[in-house]
Amino acid sequence: MLNQATIKQLKQSNISVDGEQTKQRVEVLWKAASSQQKQTVKALAGVATQTVYRVYNTGSISAKLVVAISQALNVNPFYLTGEAEEPGECSGGALRELLQKHGYRKLLAERELAEKKVTRKLKAEADAADEQTEAPTEEEAPAEEVAEAPVAEEAAPLVTIQLEEEELQLLLRALLLRVRVGVPGAAESLAKLTQLLVG
Repeated sequence: MLNQATIKQLKQSNISVDGEQTKQRVEVLWKAASSQQKQTVKALAGVATQTVYRVYNTGSISAKLVVAISQALNVNPFYLTGEAEEPGECSGGALRELLQKHGYRKLLAERELAEKKVTRKLKAEADAADEQTEAPTEEEAPAEEVAEAPVAEEAAPLVTIQLEEEELQLLLRALLLRVRVGVPGAAESLAKLTQLLVG
């Protein structure tokens, strides 16, 4: 999914294929949305409520607003533009296809490159932290020290890594992508991360 910084780089020109369907669909979705979902749409797109009202008065909708509504309300972006018959669900593939269709290949490539850089940086930091926190073998340390070493202290260097919210989102997306493409160990990492976040 796209973050706020990426969405704000999208143009505000109309991408609706069927203005009447865009009008009706956006109005129905907007009226059914919770106040929190509406706030999310406005924050992601950086727009006021009047901008959304304008969509269901004119039938014109920008890529910026399509992506924000699609993500916040979990709707296929092509449903909003009048190109799909069913609301479906929002997916990274559908968003990518929509943006490529409207000339945002360069933006997508830059975003993917940034994600890879963040992933590499975080992996390097995690690897370095793992090396620092490796417990000595029983031959190297007395048995009492091995038994008393608390797990929380060993994991402390990982917790002290300072990340922005956007970097954390990129990391999670990268991990999900690694699971989808079948990278060895990615599923286990995702399970551990999920357990940490939920537990």
